[in-house]
Amino acid sequence: MTIMIIQLAAQAQPASCPAVDVMMSPAQQQCIEQPSTGKINLLASRSAVLGPSEFLLDGNICIIQDDMRMMAPKLYYHQTEQLFDSEGGVMLQNSNQRISAAKGQFNSADMSAKLEIVDFFLMDSDINGQAQRMALSDNKSQLDYLTFSTCSPQQRDWEIVSKSADLDHEEGVGTFRGMRLRFKDVPIFYLPWAKLPLNDDRRTGLLIPGFSYSDNTGLDLSLPYYINIAPQMDATLTPRFLQQHGLMLGAEFRYMSANSRGTFTGNYLPDDDRRDRDRGLIEYTHQTRFARGWSFNSDLNHVTDSQYYEDFASSSYITSTPYLRSAINVRGNGLNWRFFAGINDYQVLSQNITAANEPFQTLPEISFDWFEYNYQLQLNYGVTSELVNFYREDSVGVWRGDISPWVEKQWSNAWGYIKPKLEYRSTQYQFDDDRDNLSRNLPIGSIDMGLSFEKSAVTGGFKTIEPRLFYVYAPERDQSDIPIFDSRELTFGSSLLFQTNRFSGADRQSDMNQVAAAVTHRSFADNGREQWNFTIGQIKYFDDQVVQINNQPEDLTKSPLVIEYNHFLNRYWSAGLSIHYDQTESEVERGLFRVQRKTANLSVFNFAYRFRRNQLEQLDTSFVIPIKGQHRIIARWNYSTQSNKTIEALFGYERKNCCWAFRLMGRHYLTDESGQSNNGIYAEIQFNGLGSIGRNPRRILKQTISGYNEAF
Repeated sequence: MTIMIIQLAAQAQPASCPAVDVMMSPAQQQCIEQPSTGKINLLASRSAVLGPSEFLLDGNICIIQDDMRMMAPKLYYHQTEQLFDSEGGVMLQNSNQRISAAKGQFNSADMSAKLEIVDFFLMDSDINGQAQRMALSDNKSQLDYLTFSTCSPQQRDWEIVSKSADLDHEEGVGTFRGMRLRFKDVPIFYLPWAKLPLNDDRRTGLLIPGFSYSDNTGLDLSLPYYINIAPQMDATLTPRFLQQHGLMLGAEFRYMSANSRGTFTGNYLPDDDRRDRDRGLIEYTHQTRFARGWSFNSDLNHVTDSQYYEDFASSSYITSTPYLRSAINVRGNGLNWRFFAGINDYQVLSQNITAANEPFQTLPEISFDWFEYNYQLQLNYGVTSELVNFYREDSVGVWRGDISPWVEKQWSNAWGYIKPKLEYRSTQYQFDDDRDNLSRNLPIGSIDMGLSFEKSAVTGGFKTIEPRLFYVYAPERDQSDIPIFDSRELTFGSSLLFQTNRFSGADRQSDMNQVAAAVTHRSFADNGREQWNFTIGQIKYFDDQVVQINNQPEDLTKSPLVIEYNHFLNRYWSAGLSIHYDQTESEVERGLFRVQRKTANLSVFNFAYRFRRNQLEQLDTSFVIPIKGQHRIIARWNYSTQSNKTIEALFGYERKNCCWAFRLMGRHYLTDESGQSNNGIYAEIQFNGLGSIGRNPRRILKQTISGYNEAF
């Protein structure tokens, strides 16, 4: 026996689609709107006595009892049996469904009905259909030789055909026998026995199977089985056949309570045919809010081998991940404080990361920030602190403490501000070997100044010019004997113009005697919408930059010139340009040019050019083109001109209708750092309100094409 659970959910129809309902006359609509008095109310234009306990009702008949409405042009009432027989058609409605029938009999004693040649519409969804016979009683329906769909009767692209069905509206589930799924009059699926939800409630059973193809996996088939454990707890078991690898079992367990939620995901593939070993994945995320402002969080990840994502992941972003991070932490915050305590672990995946370059575990990492903002005096002060224990196998470990009290004063008005800040940073190291403890202490002073000039335009709107100066001084301290645990040099950009450290982490505090100057020019329309902005800025260094990650001083006199321009042509078009120009070498160090167009009909066009001197040069373009409303062409091409290699390319076709969609996509993408690639084919038929058959490519499209939105 096969059990199939398919989710039948109500979804909005496009305005151009035919209505999904049983058609009603004005008189019938008026009957539906009549309130119930708790008794049987009978409205009719004419009535006649045919005999003892036999009556005829004629002309726009409306019978009301509780939530039941019965409408017919002519009824015969048999008072002894409390039966109504219709002539010329009948319509019934209660809180669950609306029904139209060529012939019907209604029993007012037990509120049951028998109908023939039936059209029906379920109130909780867009499910509608026809049946040869229908019997109604006690929130239950029995139907013979029925068809139903979420498509409108005028546009029946897909439907489910069944010999018989028992519908339990109170439980929200129907049992069907001899069920076939037909698409464009072609049978594509058959089940001898099936259960289907009649609303959005979750039910245990098989879900729609998925399938795809790629070079790494071959044919990929999956058949999920959903288990509704409790209202706030469920699980999904997914057997998955991979032609080149074997049989994989996947499992997902989800739970949620008033203050907690979490998801456990696991995959296991015994004796991989291609790799000759057992393989698998475990992912676990959890969050608990256990008090106001306090939360416990976990994000645990592990794979059996470094090639797992190369073989089974469908995203080039995931396949290029150098390591997996796992974290457990507690966070707290109040009006003037923040607290964090956690541990971090890393599983290295990249073959290019040596043992000496593996990231350190933090066991634990604790930070506490306290701050006070006095808005009346414009005086701010506080302290930031951090304590971390770094551990890595076969490496020196350390406890590192870092504390920085600070005070900041601000003078500001509508046209400008000046904000000096003084900070004292103290960092202490206690190693787990015989070396001496180390410390680094230094003051950091900065002053931030800005102005804003505004000018009204003759045509409406206004323009602003916003110059800004930022001076910072931090004396040089010898840090060459401090190992690097988590510090990295920050990527230079416009945000780094106004920072007091060009390194992340606490292992390096840059020596700084410099001033950053920048000016931003903005233009606004008369409705306040920003039309464009232009920023140019640069740092002037007064001293050499002695402190470096590699302990090799630099003697730059100025930073690259930062130029950024963003133009918002209208509600659909936007463009941006970012250039870092090295005046010493007379070369562009970094560049980005991008254009995007998004319209109301869900068309998208993206183009980007990325450049990083001696490292990267890429072209990235993508589009979604609607054709005659129902069809869309989808494509992306990401190409490295430096290595003359395609990073990712995809091309797809999508068709949407009022109650179904079809997607077909081919994709080529790199899977590892050495340039290995994979090719895949994804196909999906999505039945509106029913589910989808195939492997869902929509997640990939959302990740790779900025601005992509589903048809439904």
